[in-house]
Amino acid sequence: MILFVCAGQCLATSDKLTLSLETPGFGEAAASKSSADTSSSSTPEKRQETTVRVGRVGIVAVTSAAIYQSRSANSPKFSTVKLETPLAIVKEEGDWYGILMVNGATGWISKHLVKLTGYELVADRSLPSRGSLVSRGGEVSRSTALADGVVRTAMQYSGVRYVFGGSDPGAGMDCSAFVRMVFGQYGVALPRTARDQAQVGASVPLDQLQPGDRLYFQCKSSYIDHCGIYAGNGYFVHCSASRNGVAVDSLASDFYWRSLVAARRS
Repeated sequence: MILFVCAGQCLATSDKLTLSLETPGFGEAAASKSSADTSSSSTPEKRQETTVRVGRVGIVAVTSAAIYQSRSANSPKFSTVKLETPLAIVKEEGDWYGILMVNGATGWISKHLVKLTGYELVADRSLPSRGSLVSRGGEVSRSTALADGVVRTAMQYSGVRYVFGGSDPGAGMDCSAFVRMVFGQYGVALPRTARDQAQVGASVPLDQLQPGDRLYFQCKSSYIDHCGIYAGNGYFVHCSASRNGVAVDSLASDFYWRSLVAARRS
């Protein structure tokens, strides 16, 4: 789905938001990093010298809006987004805004569905490109092509609705059926339920996630009751009842980070 561009409430005293391509920090390490960043922050004049404008920030202005793969409402959907979802607008063509998606692609949304915030979106000049970034934990141990393929396949299910117990993308799926179907296309056979899937594969420390890792959560139960696929840069793809289908969310969310209990690598 969409790249998240500001955490919490955007400060009215600034007209710029920095585009972060790093994995959101978690736990004590994050607190330490945040403290270090605060103590060594540059002056506004210095910041302008080290950043480049990459776009603008918009907010979804309607209850529900579609983001398409091309500038046509007849093209396949990337995602459906809710009211007040922040969008990273990186292109503008005719009646359409180009939106930076979490997988690095550009999605398209009709202009009249978006309210511009007045914030510019900037990135550090020193940041590497999306394609060169890896998650914490060092080099990707699996095939990069395989990891990219898993994430790309997962994203292709955007728009499939959530149905508890469902396993047919045409009629609807639940979270574990979604993960099972994606990995099945790469020769990885997984059990039907999230609880059983969490027993398969190598355990991955939660601070060493890599794209294509499977994530398992205890959202509402004392046992694992939800799962998804890590997409990189702190985001994961899942089929969620709360999102009414396949969508992308951030692990920086307090709810998901508190609920995350296991990660597995196939």
